[in-house]
Amino acid sequence: MALLSIVLMVSMMVVTVVTEDAAAQAPDPRRLDPVVVTATKVETPQGRLGASVTVIRGDEIVEKNYPTVEEALRHVPGVDIQRSGGLGRTTAIRIRGAGAQQVQVMVDGLRVKSPTLGIAELSDLSIDAIERIEVVRGPQSTLHGADAIGGVVNIITKKGQGPPRATAQVEAGTDETYRQHAALSGSWKAFSYSLSGSHYDTRGHLHSPAHGNDDATQSALAGRFDYDFPWQGTLSLKGRYISNKTDLPVDSAMPTTVFDPNSQQQSETWLYNVSYDQKVTAWWDTHLRYGQWFNRAGFQDPPPPGTFTTLTQINTERREAEWVNNFHAGKWNALTLGAEHRHEVGRNRGTFREEINVKSLFAQDELRLFERVILGGGIRHEENDVFGEALTGRASFAVLVPETGTKFRGAWGEGFRAPSVNDLFFPGFGNPQLQPEESVSYEVGVDQQLLKNRLRFGATYFKNEFENLIQIVNIPGTFLFQPVNVGRAETEGVEVYAEGDPTDWLTAYANYTYTHTEDLLTFKPLRRFPRNRWATGVTFTWDKLRLFAEAVVVSKQFETATNARSYNRGHHRLDFGGSYLLWGRAGIMERAELIARFNNITDERYNEVFGFPAPGFNCLIGLRVAFQ
Repeated sequence: MALLSIVLMVSMMVVTVVTEDAAAQAPDPRRLDPVVVTATKVETPQGRLGASVTVIRGDEIVEKNYPTVEEALRHVPGVDIQRSGGLGRTTAIRIRGAGAQQVQVMVDGLRVKSPTLGIAELSDLSIDAIERIEVVRGPQSTLHGADAIGGVVNIITKKGQGPPRATAQVEAGTDETYRQHAALSGSWKAFSYSLSGSHYDTRGHLHSPAHGNDDATQSALAGRFDYDFPWQGTLSLKGRYISNKTDLPVDSAMPTTVFDPNSQQQSETWLYNVSYDQKVTAWWDTHLRYGQWFNRAGFQDPPPPGTFTTLTQINTERREAEWVNNFHAGKWNALTLGAEHRHEVGRNRGTFREEINVKSLFAQDELRLFERVILGGGIRHEENDVFGEALTGRASFAVLVPETGTKFRGAWGEGFRAPSVNDLFFPGFGNPQLQPEESVSYEVGVDQQLLKNRLRFGATYFKNEFENLIQIVNIPGTFLFQPVNVGRAETEGVEVYAEGDPTDWLTAYANYTYTHTEDLLTFKPLRRFPRNRWATGVTFTWDKLRLFAEAVVVSKQFETATNARSYNRGHHRLDFGGSYLLWGRAGIMERAELIARFNNITDERYNEVFGFPAPGFNCLIGLRVAFQ
């Protein structure tokens, strides 16, 4: 509450006047072509890209009151979000049949994947100060290096602009859940700022005399500061801090769920990015970035169950430096040249300390013909001081037919997934001889706009071929297990989407993803990939009232051939919520609104991850106040 008090005090010092005419003349963001940087490392309108991209706007996150990053990602085509239980538990993202270790997750271009585990822990990210989330599906190793086989998720921090503006909100809900959030942003001359903080805690849906041990708490801060120099240069500093304290109520899930009354985990994550952008000439601009990411994770599990106590402390860090140059030859060609250095360290207290250094060079060229045909190609050379070198390429095309609002697109790309620190070095487990996983992917698609972009729909076919997959196998003659390059697999499928805003008070969307996966050695499906997945939603606005409803339906998923229940059954989830304007402008208070979000309103009982019960019906209801 102290954070809320500070923001309110600052807000009381702010006196601004915002005209209603300016708001009325603002273009509707639902029909604007969003600018994307993740797909090309150059600001490019989404409508000109050959890649499959979804952009989640910051105002969508606010309107639907998403409490976490994973909730905002659940409805993206081709994306599967799987959380091991309730709020704050480990959460994995999978894209187009590519596993969590094969998807790159970034904050402002800085990788946030664990060097030891090789996955991005979405529960270690907060929803604060987000301008937009860009989700690029398909291989992106040419621009983003290792682990971008299935795609890339890039969380972009909000930049302050205009007069000072502050918001504060408080919420309470089921399972003794409480959430507070406050933000302050604005600009003064060439300087801009954006600050945000949040806190939530919950007793959890499994907190009971029978189970207990389901509490979760997160505290987070985020900020961004920019200075625009008169010589067309911009210096930016962006940072985040997240602290999680989580009880772990499930000890094991195979063959049946075993509950744990006292297992706990704590993690601290902080990162920062310093960047400088300069327009050197009319045809050359350059970007320099240096960032660091740190994570400290502790785990304690005394008996019962079991007869001994487990204590671990794993500290990981990453340092990245990047230099990107963009050269423009009029409107017909754009060449991007870049270099990157990455240093990663993993430490398990009292057990081991290992590090990996990576150097990369990459190039990309985009040729535009008659403002209708856009051809792209790129190549990346990555040198890893552990396993050696990797060379990947990518090519794409987009054909625009403005007379009909049609875009044809396609892409081919190579990708690779580097072994993690644990895969290579963990005592009694690691294998220093591991080589990268490799992939080749294809996609073709079409997008269509109708009714002055009020209706948008399209479809994409994709196929991925994987080799050298890293799998855990038993060492013959021992009870030991070790990762080795033995796997081969294929995935293919179709994504179909439609979205529209036929009136100013109604928006709707629906998408369907079909994903077929096959392990080419066992001829069984890959683990935890649903074959069918549907998502749909609608938003209704009338006077002071805004309502939304969203639904996800997921088919059954293969789990393991050794379990009597080899499939995790399918499930559905229906969410509902909205906001109601209580008061409009009153002095410096811009608005006050009642907000609510009701999740799983049918009280569906299901497991996103086998053996880890997901929450039943739950809700948050609160008040949001904005000052300007």
